[in-house]
Amino acid sequence: MSLKEDIDKLKEESSRNIPEETSNLMLTDTERLKQSGIVEKSLKAGDKAPSFLLPNVNGEIVSLEELLARGPVVLNFYRGGW
Repeated sequence: MSLKEDIDKLKEESSRNIPEETSNLMLTDTERLKQSGIVEKSLKAGDKAPSFLLPNVNGEIVSLEELLARGPVVLNFYRGGW
């Protein structure tokens, strides 16, 4: 199974557990983000990310360079509560 197929399956399964009101809000906000032009401004596969310092999930400040020294980096931003 491909990554896309895995993601599609996960979306389908998780959508059954999300209340309709929350799901509608998420879809509306996602569309609003797309309309803002953020997709065109975002890094694409193969692009090099700029250097940064950001808090991790534990609130500790980490740098991209420190993370890359340990291996590949997957960066995920959480919006917070919907």
